[in-house]
Amino acid sequence: MEVGGDIREAIDTHPKGALMRFEVTPGSKRLLVPSGFNPWRRSLLARLTKEPTGGRANRELEQALADLFGIGAERVQVTAGQKSSRKVVIVLGVDAEEAVRLLSGAIEGTP
Repeated sequence: MEVGGDIREAIDTHPKGALMRFEVTPGSKRLLVPSGFNPWRRSLLARLTKEPTGGRANRELEQALADLFGIGAERVQVTAGQKSSRKVVIVLGVDAEEAVRLLSGAIEGTP
């Protein structure tokens, strides 16, 4: 699994924070955000325990990212891909470099 410099390809600067591209797998046995990086699609991977019914998986992704960044869930929002496994998420008030650092560290710490 590639981490570090490559993960930057999944994260963009936004005037209000950082935009991140995710590929999610709902219905997993365990929650893992992020679970890796897909260099072909230039996106972060996430395993979610919730099923994609009624927006539950999106809310779980938002909450997991809020917990990782140590911020309130209201500052994390799925902005594209609400009904797709490929999503774009904005984290308000977090710069792209901080996002790269935290997400890289989380992936490296994944068993």
